Amino acid sequence: MKFGVNGAVAIATAIGLGMPLAAPAQELVMSIGSRGYGGMVERNIEGFTAANPGTSVEWLKVSDVPGDSRKLYVTGLMAKSPTPDVFAIDVIWAGEFAQRGWLEPLNDYLSADTIAAYNPSFLSAATVDGKVFAAPLYVDGTHLFYRSDLLEKYGIPVPKTWEEVIAASKTVMEGEGNPQLYGFVSMWAKIEGLFMNWLSFTGGNGASFFDADGNVAVNSPESIAATQTMVDMIYKDKIVPDSILTMKPDDARTLFQQGRAVFLMVQDFVYAPLSAPDSPVAGKFDFTRNPYFAAHPEGYSTAMGGWLLAVNANSENKEAAAKLVEYFTSYEAQLTAAIDENRAPGRTDVYAAPEMQQASLLKKLGEDYAVGVVRPSAPTGNLYPRVSETMQTEITNALHREKTVEQALNDAAAEINSILGK
Repeated sequence: MKFGVNGAVAIATAIGLGMPLAAPAQELVMSIGSRGYGGMVERNIEGFTAANPGTSVEWLKVSDVPGDSRKLYVTGLMAKSPTPDVFAIDVIWAGEFAQRGWLEPLNDYLSADTIAAYNPSFLSAATVDGKVFAAPLYVDGTHLFYRSDLLEKYGIPVPKTWEEVIAASKTVMEGEGNPQLYGFVSMWAKIEGLFMNWLSFTGGNGASFFDADGNVAVNSPESIAATQTMVDMIYKDKIVPDSILTMKPDDARTLFQQGRAVFLMVQDFVYAPLSAPDSPVAGKFDFTRNPYFAAHPEGYSTAMGGWLLAVNANSENKEAAAKLVEYFTSYEAQLTAAIDENRAPGRTDVYAAPEMQQASLLKKLGEDYAVGVVRPSAPTGNLYPRVSETMQTEITNALHREKTVEQALNDAAAEINSILGK
């Protein structure tokens, strides 16, 4: 703690006079992007400092580009800087940062009830060796967007399974007779989003990245079958454009927005541009949870992303920092962020609030996140980037038919086992 000359004099005088000393002021630094949480940052800081006299919070604004903020954090954390005390981290960083000893475990600061209120699947991305290293701030993820007007035109119910998506795509494409209209588009370029897509497909078939014993299971029969469906959608069912293999989220969104696709599977940030007044599909689309396969209605099919709040392991004010995390992730704060900023809460209990029942968009998002799956970043830690790169490469090999699905996933399993030292 640093004291100026006047502060030091005041303390010395107080001691000399035998006056009782007030607790020293605590100065916290919080780092989060300005766009990442809208106006809630300032409001939460104001509320927190009012409830905790003697504690101040400086908002250190960082880039909203994840890669840029990550570089900044890593530089400071490697140097063991005590600031920022609290910072927002991408869900796929949590495992690595915890493994490197950069994050303070929160179990001794947050109550069991508070921890239990967080989305359990999302929280698992920040849980290492049974310890919670970050608290969910808000969630995003992939969803299935669909042309409600076209489904209604052909009397097709909203699909729940991949089998139904494929059948509906064929029906609408044949009925419309437009060679520029496709059944399904998504982000199948060799990017992180492709891995998220794959997790949605395989999770919807009852598969998981690791089996119950912790073994790599990317080449399980369920994973192979789901991946084969992705390949078949290109070459057998012919419901996707050839360009899907180079599509990133905005590429797929643009095609859907132009009225050239019946279904779109990407993250929920596309909702705003799709529903803008000048959007050709405004009022003509809706979304639902990612499909599952008919044999696995219990499948976890929504690949989740989002942000968490963590405490710097080198902070000089860990208890106060944890209180700030708890305040930002409280029921009241997340409910306000949901209603005022349209941010999907990281707490499951918020979705039951009466106010949320009127917020149809957020209510539907919450229903999708209840069947959410996260990327395996917590158990793989600092090795996650290599794991993800391997999966992107081998999924791409399968989609391009450079390898059979089985061979590609067998190769992925072997390489990941090597990376993890198994």
